[in-house]
Amino acid sequence: MAASISETIKSLPDSEYAKIDIPTITGHRIRLNCIYKESDSPYFFLMFPPKALPEDIDTEETCPVSITIDETTLTLSAKIVAIKGDRTLELIAKKSVNPESLREYFRIDTKVLINASFNPQSMDTQNRPWSLDGQTLDISGSGVLAIFPDEPPTKHRINLSIDIHENQNCIECLGHVVRVKRLRRAKYQVSFHFDSISTKDKDSIISFCLKEQRNRLRYKIQTID
Repeated sequence: MAASISETIKSLPDSEYAKIDIPTITGHRIRLNCIYKESDSPYFFLMFPPKALPEDIDTEETCPVSITIDETTLTLSAKIVAIKGDRTLELIAKKSVNPESLREYFRIDTKVLINASFNPQSMDTQNRPWSLDGQTLDISGSGVLAIFPDEPPTKHRINLSIDIHENQNCIECLGHVVRVKRLRRAKYQVSFHFDSISTKDKDSIISFCLKEQRNRLRYKIQTID
């Protein structure tokens, strides 16, 4: 007989590495690394680095949580029940989830070329055209995180061109800025959410992410051997 979700949570060791896609009231999801902490099952805590949590967390939505134990990853559907200070969330596990159902949000660390640009729809707009070349940090079927030399002057209706080497054509889609973080040496870390992307391009990104994961796992196994 399969273990209940409460039994599953109770069996997890404390202080394991975890990831969560946090829903926001604007309808976006922000992926953050965190640490799993025990509580009264099926409740549990997630601990975050200082100033990592967004201010507009949507506690009404469920969210996927992945907890890594040794070489195994357990993916849960959970709901945020309390925000405790600026570094801790209390959640309740609802059910375990087949990772295949979360393919759109599966994210892989990768460095490929990206261009972000904006072209006004009319000549009388106050916003001028602009274009920035950068490099991705990670990507999923729903968004991308990248580094640019400047902050995007506008936040919405941004054209994104991403070269994932999956075919001759780059991924072309429309997105908006979710977050901007200024880094050292006048660099900017920018998170985009895809607003309009073709099914073909989304599938290409997901296939690329899964392929990269398989290649890295294969390399890791070969290195161990």
